[in-house]
Amino acid sequence: MRLPSIGLVSGLVVFLAGSAAWAQNPGRVLNGHRFIPSEQIATPFITSYIKTATGGGAAFDLKTPFIDVNGDTLGTLEGNVAFMNLAFQYQQKVTDWLALRGGFTGSARVGIDEQSMLAQGLTGIVGWSLGGSALIVHQPKWLLSGSLDFGRNDFVGLDPFGFAQTVIDSGGLSDDNNLVSSTNSVSGRAMVRAAWAPKRWLGATAILEGGVGDVQDVNSQGIFGAAATLGVDFRQLNWWSIGVLGFFRYETFNQSGSDLTSNTSRLGLGVSYTGRDDFSVGLEGSTLKAAQVGTDETFTGVLVTFNIRYWFSGG
Repeated sequence: MRLPSIGLVSGLVVFLAGSAAWAQNPGRVLNGHRFIPSEQIATPFITSYIKTATGGGAAFDLKTPFIDVNGDTLGTLEGNVAFMNLAFQYQQKVTDWLALRGGFTGSARVGIDEQSMLAQGLTGIVGWSLGGSALIVHQPKWLLSGSLDFGRNDFVGLDPFGFAQTVIDSGGLSDDNNLVSSTNSVSGRAMVRAAWAPKRWLGATAILEGGVGDVQDVNSQGIFGAAATLGVDFRQLNWWSIGVLGFFRYETFNQSGSDLTSNTSRLGLGVSYTGRDDFSVGLEGSTLKAAQVGTDETFTGVLVTFNIRYWFSGG
């Protein structure tokens, strides 16, 4: 698998543009508003931080067709899948206009009823990512940055349904019949990230991304994504030290679920503690709707994550 040179070209454009940003790095504060972070939406700010997230959820009504040797669909297995994940990321501000980062993820999913246990089995996922962000424009109330990220995920699973299909197709057991299956995916993404703070208590961010994704044994595909957040910090209204964040995200290539989903949309809400400038702890919940790879079906799901983030030098 290989990614086209568009990723490299986009990255050079992003970082050369960032080098021209002469304004001093404002951290994550604009117009007196300290932005509330989200685990699912990337930050546009050039800061140093460390973050962890622990989450879990479920996907409902996944459908897996049972196809015979002639390519005819004999039936469909349908069920629900539970999943959990852990994530870690560290970002280091190198200069006032440049930050570099790296992260690791680990997750697992398993069928939680008879049909989904047969169709989806048990899958473990390990992934890593490397990337960087560059400041392009900084104004008192808004900011624009660019980023470039590369990632890889490895999938290993017990696939009883695929094993049974292989046995039927080959007419019996053979050395080629494997109960354990594996695959991997890679992606390269270039993003434009924006932040805007019209009030001390109100802030919004937006992201537009493009790139290329590749799943093993599948042709490369273009990536398009868009996301937005809207956050209210009640601390700035002389109320509780609580921030509320609503967010939306759409993407055509979901890195951690690229063997299962495409065209995923998420809608969510998060609540975070905002009493400290250098520390945030919060809970996020979201619903998702996704197209299932290899079928014309869609499924829905829910995800809840517990997030901790610490900024060096106050964030």
